[in-house]
This record gives sequence, C-alpha cells and structure tokens, in this order.
Amino acid sequence: MPIDKLIAKAESLGNEAFLAHAKEVKANGGKYCDCPACTLAAQIIEMESVILSNSATGKIACGLQEIVTQLSQQADGHLIQSRIFAAQGLTKFAEKYSEHATEERGYVVKCIDRIIDLGGDVKLEDKKCAPVCKDAVEFLKYDLQVSRDGLKWLAEIVKLALCDLTSFGILSDYYKDEEEDMYWIEQQLGLIELIGRERWLAKQI
Repeated sequence: MPIDKLIAKAESLGNEAFLAHAKEVKANGGKYCDCPACTLAAQIIEMESVILSNSATGKIACGLQEIVTQLSQQADGHLIQSRIFAAQGLTKFAEKYSEHATEERGYVVKCIDRIIDLGGDVKLEDKKCAPVCKDAVEFLKYDLQVSRDGLKWLAEIVKLALCDLTSFGILSDYYKDEEEDMYWIEQQLGLIELIGRERWLAKQI
C-alpha cells in the first residue's frame, strides 16, 4: 500500500498511534506501508525486471532484443555488401542483398514494437565486428553459415513463443524468410559448382 493511502486509512480509523507510525515511515523516505506483506510486495516490485527476464514473456522479450541487435547489424552488412557488388557491376546480386537489407529492417521494427508491447525496454547494444567481403562467392559461403547458425538459435525462440501467438507470428514469419534465404544461397553455390564461377558471375551482371 502506498504510504499516502496508509496515512489516509489511519486518519479515517482515528488511530493516532497508527497515524503517527505511518507519518514516521513517510518522513524517513518510505514509499509503502512497512508491514510484512507490503514489504514483501515492495521487494517484488523492485525485482520486477529480474522476474520478467526469468519468465516466458521475459525470455521472449530477450530473444526479440537479440534479433534487434544482431539483425540491425546484419541489415547494415547486407547494405554495405550490396554497394560493393554494385560497384563491381554485379547488379542483380547487389539488388538481391539490398532487398535483404530492407526486409531485415522491417523485422527489426516489428521486434522493437513487440518488445514495447510486452512491457520491455528496448536497448541499443554493442555489436561484434563482422567481416566485409569483396569476393561474391566467398560472401555467399560466409552468409550461408550465418544463416545456418542463426536458424538453429531462432528455432528455440520460436518454440518458446508458442505461448504468445503475436510474438510467434512475428518470429515464425522471420524464420520462414531466413530459411528461404538459406535455400537460395545453397542454390547459388550449387549453380557455381555446376556452371563454374565465371559463368555464374556473368549472370549477376
């Protein structure tokens, strides 16, 4: 019970000792009633963020935050790569990764909005340095591994979100999109083996 409500209650009861104690608690900086039940409740309020992080909702919010942090960097990386490939004359390849960047930013926005809906705090976190490739084929190999690793992690968050249909919808759509990207990369690497690097590069002009 907030201390001002406690004081009002003591006044309504006409209990001078009760009222004096309540005013003393307030004078000492107390915000709530100091009875055992209210003291425990106050501790729970103070530990809200810790409790939230250990709940299913909190874990989903943490997963969404991880996506916001990692995917925003991935989008930046794909945009950088698209400009590098465009400068090399690989127009089709550049457009593909420019589209990737746009799609990824769209999912970042959805995840940010969902974190806010869940009552979480969105963070602007540090990101690890990622490589930039000038060789298109080497970049495909690198991006394939990123997709495979990311999908393994993402699958666990999607399962966790089964109790939250809104988050599940966002995460499952993102998973499907990432899976399609992975299959596309595998297809391109297969084509390179089949027709050769130079012929594949010529198709990207």
